[in-house]
Amino acid sequence: MALLLITLSISLVAYVLYLKNKAASRKQFPPGAKRLPGPKGLPLIGRIHDVPPEKTWLKFYEWSKEYGPIYQQEMFGSVHIWISSEEIAHELLSRRAAVYSDRPMIPNLPNNRYAGEYLALHGRNETWKRQRRLAQQLMTTSANASLHNYPTKERDRFLYLLSQDPSQYREYIEQFTARTVSRLSWGNTHPADVLRKTTLGLLETISPSGAIPNIVSWLMHVPYFMSPWKRKEFARHEEEAIAWKNNMQYVYDRLNDGTAQPSFVNTFLSKLTKQADGANWGTEHEAMYVVGQMAIAGALTIGSPIQSFLLAMLHYPEWQEKLQAEIDVVCHGNCPAWEDCEKMPLLRAVVKEVIRWRPPVPTGIPHATEADDVWNGYFIPKGATIHALEWGITRDEAIYPDAEAFNPARWLKPEYPTYKEPLSQHPHLSGFSQFGFGRRTCQGVPIVEQNLFLAMGGMAWAFDIRKKRREDGSEVDVHWDDFTPLLIAKPAPFKFDATPRSDAVMTKLLEMWDSGKGEDDIEVEKQQATTRKMADDLAREGSSREKDEDATSMGGSDTSGPSDDESESSGYNSLENSCSSTGELHIWA
Repeated sequence: MALLLITLSISLVAYVLYLKNKAASRKQFPPGAKRLPGPKGLPLIGRIHDVPPEKTWLKFYEWSKEYGPIYQQEMFGSVHIWISSEEIAHELLSRRAAVYSDRPMIPNLPNNRYAGEYLALHGRNETWKRQRRLAQQLMTTSANASLHNYPTKERDRFLYLLSQDPSQYREYIEQFTARTVSRLSWGNTHPADVLRKTTLGLLETISPSGAIPNIVSWLMHVPYFMSPWKRKEFARHEEEAIAWKNNMQYVYDRLNDGTAQPSFVNTFLSKLTKQADGANWGTEHEAMYVVGQMAIAGALTIGSPIQSFLLAMLHYPEWQEKLQAEIDVVCHGNCPAWEDCEKMPLLRAVVKEVIRWRPPVPTGIPHATEADDVWNGYFIPKGATIHALEWGITRDEAIYPDAEAFNPARWLKPEYPTYKEPLSQHPHLSGFSQFGFGRRTCQGVPIVEQNLFLAMGGMAWAFDIRKKRREDGSEVDVHWDDFTPLLIAKPAPFKFDATPRSDAVMTKLLEMWDSGKGEDDIEVEKQQATTRKMADDLAREGSSREKDEDATSMGGSDTSGPSDDESESSGYNSLENSCSSTGELHIWA
């Protein structure tokens, strides 16, 4: 009976959505307007069966080459419009921002547009505007203080760890990003582990390849007790709320005892109680979530390009050599500092080219239309989901010749369309399409740019990054474009060697570790030292017992004197024992 009820419920919802989709397709177009081109699909489901579960952006890019730089498709009653032209994206998402600045509802995160908890995913309303101003104030305060030197400290720690075990590069990169944004957000690295878990949970929640309602949206109407994805999201949200509350309380306590370090929350609690016009910035609950979402956004967008940088260096070693040459000239043997930024155009070009070559969000963060619109004679309905397909935008051969190649020179030489002067300022990440359009551009670009500059420059300064070799000398293959299927794409794991470039570099890495390690690292070192001491003590005790047993056996029940041979042997053993017990070789004249 229960199974029959479930089947009938699902069938009814599907039929209602079919009628809704059919009615929408018959919607009266404005005079002279026409439907955008695009792949024709099956009733209700559209062409969902043609979209692969992994690297979906490649299919959408393939359709853009067939149907043009802007096309339309329907899936499960929703209209999706894909844009692979930066010019068209700017025209609609920036110049017509009044219509194109909303966010679509995420079926598995149904409160994303109104709850005031997900700034980057929030609908366009007064709460979103207030929170966006708050985020800008918090980041401006930190940027003016050079982000309190947190990225440099964590970069130094990261480089040392990478020198010890390159095979753990993904773990160390995740630590670097989570610890840096934890310091910026709450003034301490303690929240980093929980932040990593929360970040992954939210990414799975909002990704099309995550919970099934994000593809089959009508499943959001299925009752809670029949929806494992709803129960999982509820548990994730509760854990997230507890984490943000505990982190806020941590800063409160540090402020009260006078030990609070600079952070976004510190700034909010101590400096930003009122806006310039006297209005409140919002509740502490709102600020708690604004900071939490800023931390998640930073953790997501910084880690992927660092991994892609390693991939680029393995496939294009000639650019690694050029980058190292610039670093050696400008930095005089030191690791690049943010203050060197103006003098290092190649490093800045490498940062920008990595993001173009392997976009962290290849499908883009979707917008939604708030009203019907007509562009170039084509009708775009209210409520449509608009995707700026970053993979397609960065493959536009008119702007990026030989787009599949990793080529930082496209930002540095006048013969390329992307060249700009002066090179003391360009290239930079501000205004880059990878960080959004119009009123939805990423506010944390300065933070991302500084972190990537320091991390990528630091790795090039410290290491020769090469493909691993087998015992027979042949190279271990490294994949070209195998990426994770979530909304924020990261390269699949690969193997490589990272060899310190000199003994002097290794010495500096040790010094950088001492200055960059956190309280948790110091505790680990203490524990390791204690463990080593215990092991040494046990070893000495064991050695002492063996000597006592040897002495007892040598002076046992045999009372006769030693023979001449035995005397010589005994004397030799005494000398040998003297060497081994003291660690020195004593020579008698």
